[in-house]
Amino acid sequence: MKRIFLAVSICLATNSYALSFEDAIVNPGESVSGKHLDEYANMWWQWTYTMPKEISPVRDTTGKYCHVGQQGEVWFLAGGYGTSKIKRRCEIPQGKYIFFPVINMAYWPRTEGSMSCDSAKRSAALNNDELLSIQVELDSMKALNPTSMRVASQDCFNLLGLVPKRYSPPNLYPAATDGYWVMLKPLAKGAHILKFNAMYNREKGAYSKMAQDIEYKIFVK
Repeated sequence: MKRIFLAVSICLATNSYALSFEDAIVNPGESVSGKHLDEYANMWWQWTYTMPKEISPVRDTTGKYCHVGQQGEVWFLAGGYGTSKIKRRCEIPQGKYIFFPVINMAYWPRTEGSMSCDSAKRSAALNNDELLSIQVELDSMKALNPTSMRVASQDCFNLLGLVPKRYSPPNLYPAATDGYWVMLKPLAKGAHILKFNAMYNREKGAYSKMAQDIEYKIFVK
């Protein structure tokens, strides 16, 4: 009886972990809670503008503020603004999907009505058309084909659409994003290591040589 119980326990523990990186992610064509990944990419950018700069998870260099602004079934992780090399620590409740950009761009009008939706999409795509390198790794499992994770806005959005109306935010529509995004399925309880890096190699333009090198120590509670 003891041997049988031990075997069952090991089987249950093993089943709580992905066998490959591809087992651990939601594919770009799939949805979570009725939304596709391009919709979450739009929401991620809106999320980044819902908190003051001093507690922004994107500007944070330690993970101290990784909990700020989180709500719903999907937990947003931050990369960095511009070229960034950052290590963070983040505690995440069990059962949350985890969504983050490996590298991405977003464009929006500086004044209302100064840009069309198609123009915003084209601008967001420019650097991503010239990707030099990309790697994503979870608990030593490496993504086999990370270039397949490219996600772009299908519909443009108001960048400040999640800012409470009492602050009278301007309407920054049409915004669009394009990049390489990952949606992790809920992780097992315990500690996990997530690493991702990527670099653009466009000849010229804003952030045309941007590089991201981000590492998270994730603790699922």
